[in-house]
Amino acid sequence: VVAVTEVAKAVRMRGVEAPDAELSYVALDQDEDRVGKVDENGLPLVYDGKAIQAYWAAEGGALKERWGEFVRLSVPFLTRVVALGIRGGAGELEANGASLARDARKIMEKLGPTYIKAGQMMSVRPDVLPQVALDELAILQDSVKPFDTTIAIETIESELGRPLGAVFSEISEQPVAAASLAQVYKAKLVDSGEWVAVKVQRPAILELVSKDLYVLRRAAEVYQGLVERFAPQQRTDYVGLLNEWAVGFYSELDFVNEANNQQRLKSLLAEEGKEGVYIPEVYREHCTRRLLVSEWVDGVKLSECEPDEIRELIAVGQESFLTQLLSVGFFHSDPHPGNILRMDDQSRGRIALLDFGLMARIRQEDMDTFVSSIVHLANKDYAALVDDFIALGILPEDCDRAKVEPLMDKALSPYVKGGGAKNYEEELKRLYGMDGSVSSTASGFQAMTQDMLTVLNDIPFSIPPYFALLARAVVTLEGVALTGDPGYRLVMESYPFVARKLLREDRPEVQRALQEVLYGGAAGAAA
Repeated sequence: VVAVTEVAKAVRMRGVEAPDAELSYVALDQDEDRVGKVDENGLPLVYDGKAIQAYWAAEGGALKERWGEFVRLSVPFLTRVVALGIRGGAGELEANGASLARDARKIMEKLGPTYIKAGQMMSVRPDVLPQVALDELAILQDSVKPFDTTIAIETIESELGRPLGAVFSEISEQPVAAASLAQVYKAKLVDSGEWVAVKVQRPAILELVSKDLYVLRRAAEVYQGLVERFAPQQRTDYVGLLNEWAVGFYSELDFVNEANNQQRLKSLLAEEGKEGVYIPEVYREHCTRRLLVSEWVDGVKLSECEPDEIRELIAVGQESFLTQLLSVGFFHSDPHPGNILRMDDQSRGRIALLDFGLMARIRQEDMDTFVSSIVHLANKDYAALVDDFIALGILPEDCDRAKVEPLMDKALSPYVKGGGAKNYEEELKRLYGMDGSVSSTASGFQAMTQDMLTVLNDIPFSIPPYFALLARAVVTLEGVALTGDPGYRLVMESYPFVARKLLREDRPEVQRALQEVLYGGAAGAAA
């Protein structure tokens, strides 16, 4: 507690700097007419760290108040969790799981959109959280209250610069969907008679999110200070991870950028010949920073489909995601259940992908390394995987391979077998010889603890900032897949796509990986 207080004081004294977008992997608008410009509140149209910093400087009192609200709501909850853990361990936490989950959900609702988004992401992870927590967090998917339609219409008319009836002949009286950042209406265009989805941003949401970014940045700096104090050998830039997430979250509120992303991905997937996933058309002439008008698509949320159908359709979504990540280098970073629809009209595609506010860019050299990593992971070639991790910036070039490789085997082999966190835990117990007896559990736990200490103390690994985006996409996609197939194996399911990609391309980097596919024995590694 003393250490936390000291670090928090140091952070407060030196101040908090806004995240810098120069090294970000988030896809940002490059329009010269928008870059560097600010709105009436002093917030940049396109994310800009210096402009955010200036906004924070002008909002000092409001930031202090928001930080106080965050501390007031979160500290008692965290204190209760620690107390229960100390008093009765995992059993006590499990016994109080329902009330803890309910308290966490209520705190997220009180703190608002930024925290609700985090809870929504975790609500699709049956492998990470117990069912009682999933049920509670699932409430966040539908508990967001819509704002008044009269306000929405005022926003639409203000953004369009003309009366509602000049553009739309019909519009739903109530929103058909309400989310933490915006809500959607169904409308019909005057000029063409086409049905469209009209996405309207919540009033003053950008100002609130900008203040939350300050709170989270400050919390990240406190955590970074504790890591530097107690585990100085670790090189992960947790502030950098938060920065990448912050830039992405801010950019989700720029609907002009979202329209650009939507059109670009539609074109890229068409060039790749991917027909299973449909991306709605965008009506650019009606889009502004706070208003997005796109083609209406009828369908059912993937999360509401039967497990057999989810299992079938996730294969289509996975093919699209791997194409984005490994072939075109432009991927959807928020593929949660509400953003994936099983289309009623299957002639245009099996599933429709929605919500393109958060997209990421990947360099060709990183795409090549991702491909190599999948091959090496599937083949359990941990010596080669060390090289991949060095290329990706996860491990330093001077890492101790004799220590790293066996620990990689223990940490990653269970993940390759699939099934999410629950199966991972069972595999770890098997690896460490925990058969349920007191003696085996004690000795296995001791060995596992020693390995963890070795990782923390002797292996200076780092998590690159772009992993904040990649992890978000993988976490949500894998979470959906596990609801349809509890034994889902992301790495091995990706292997056929990688093999086809390698057979199609003739670049030297790809040909080296192809040789490993042909002679590496992945089929045996999958067993």
